[in-house]
Amino acid sequence: MGPVVSLAQRDDVRQVARKIAESGRFVHGDPEEVRVLDADPERGAFLDTLLVSADPDAAAPHEVEPFGPAATALAYRDTAHATALVARGRGSLAASVVGDDLVWTTAFVQEAAPWHGRLHLLDSTNMAQTTGHGSPLPAMKHGGPGRAGGGAEMAGTRGVVNLMQRTALQASPRVLDSLRSTPSSSPAGHA
Repeated sequence: MGPVVSLAQRDDVRQVARKIAESGRFVHGDPEEVRVLDADPERGAFLDTLLVSADPDAAAPHEVEPFGPAATALAYRDTAHATALVARGRGSLAASVVGDDLVWTTAFVQEAAPWHGRLHLLDSTNMAQTTGHGSPLPAMKHGGPGRAGGGAEMAGTRGVVNLMQRTALQASPRVLDSLRSTPSSSPAGHA
């Protein structure tokens, strides 16, 4: 793994991962231990990959996000519990679902789709061709609801549309027809 963007972000990831681990434990990695090659672990914003197994009913795994090389595993009892856990997070960029049980996958997708920008569905027929969890593709929507990008990150034309000014016009048909036939011009300095 390369470094995160700054020492402040490194410290934030460490703090948030420790907060989540209060309800569980680190399964892999230690936020205070960093293995580096030819670098100073104190001066560089390096982190080892962290995996936390947390209590699914605790608040922290659903309310804070370690924005770095860290993931949280939550155990669930059944489909209803899994989708309830997803909803508690209030939105995600991407979720991966791995399994060959079509009934379970179908039920999960129907309940979880509103909470994700993209669902990456893997089974034994497509595992070898996976692009990886969260790998954005230019023509796909990448951004979930709520705090996960508002559903509009990237995605080719969709990403450009968000940067364009849109104005609704309310006028008589005569004025609207006139505007339709008039070449557009933009204010000075705007394209």
